[in-house]
Amino acid sequence: MTDKLRSISIVLVVLLSFSLSKADAQVFRTKSFTDRIKSLQVHKAGAWNVSPIIESDKEEQIEINFDLMGASPEYYIYRIVHCDADWKPSQLIESEFMDGLQNLPLEDYANSFNTKMDYVNYKLLIPNDNVQLKVSGNYVVQILKEDDNVLIANACFSIYEPQSTIVMQVSPLTDKGSNNRYQSVSLDVAYGNEIKSPAQELKVYVQQNNRWDNEAQLLPLMNIRNHRAIYDHNPALIFDAGNEYRRFEMTTTYYAGLNIASVEYYEPYYHSILYPDRIRSDRAYFFYEDLNGRFYVRNSEVSDSDIEADYHVVHFYVPCEKPLPEKLYILSDAFNNNFDFRSEMEYSAREKGYTKAVLLKEGYYNYLFVNRKDASSPASTELIEGDYYQTENEYRCFVYARPFGARYDKLIGVQTVQYK
Repeated sequence: MTDKLRSISIVLVVLLSFSLSKADAQVFRTKSFTDRIKSLQVHKAGAWNVSPIIESDKEEQIEINFDLMGASPEYYIYRIVHCDADWKPSQLIESEFMDGLQNLPLEDYANSFNTKMDYVNYKLLIPNDNVQLKVSGNYVVQILKEDDNVLIANACFSIYEPQSTIVMQVSPLTDKGSNNRYQSVSLDVAYGNEIKSPAQELKVYVQQNNRWDNEAQLLPLMNIRNHRAIYDHNPALIFDAGNEYRRFEMTTTYYAGLNIASVEYYEPYYHSILYPDRIRSDRAYFFYEDLNGRFYVRNSEVSDSDIEADYHVVHFYVPCEKPLPEKLYILSDAFNNNFDFRSEMEYSAREKGYTKAVLLKEGYYNYLFVNRKDASSPASTELIEGDYYQTENEYRCFVYARPFGARYDKLIGVQTVQYK
């Protein structure tokens, strides 16, 4: 074999190895990996109800906040991973996407005060004096135990550089029917002169209410003209409309809040028993304001809810004569919109319904009940909540670009609309 052929072979092997490793790489999601970590929140700093997305040319930060259950703090470090549009690690090395050091300690933590349940609250702001981020795209902050590097949580967020103008519309008029159980999204994405071949260089994603499971990835492009990518009548952009999120308010122990039947104390903890969550799929649509799945930590009697709000054992109950054909989950930011043992409801023949007792911090909560067939399927609101075209939903579009020769996916535009 000649030296030239040998060099080409080596390059091909390296590229193939990277492609395989990329294909097999982990898809990052915000989640905790131990049940001792509770109330994991990732949002724009100073705005609990704003998704974790910041603009690159503004002095904005992401706040990561969580509790470690127990009275004794553990010492954590954090490292940062840059990701492509698919939330898998990008090709960039650390010096290309950040200034600063990895494995820095989490230094902002405090013990709970005057609560029945002991915990330690941790906070982290990114970027900060020790870490600056240099490029746009998706990022994951990994929280690890300092002594043995065991991963305890991932926190996902995005940074965008505004290079794209996105016009986004939502309508109940869809290719599956009009004014029934669906909502359809249409997009007009102006992407500028840097993109030469939009069909190859653009990646567009659309989320409904911050959910991962039914996220739409738009390939291929439907229509291109005058540096605009137009997505209309796209089957991937037809979403089940769902229903307004259920809610409860747990902000004090002196009385039962919204949708709480009673607050009881069994040594050593408080228990909040919710009113039964009736099946709504066979009822008429009813509108009320919701938070589209978010939760907000708050105790109305204290000055610092991060360390003074207590934890309650919250009891959910969905009356149901017999088990459903697919697993039932609680869909909520309180569970980081993940489907696992933390959010899965259990059927009780004795109770004639689905039950769940889960530890939650005092505050406001939004949630839905959804069925899911398997890990590769989107969750469905059809059986318990119903799907109603009138439902107020939040849709968010992410536009990524990888111009020819680039080694990562830039996030060049984000747009959010509320359908009402």
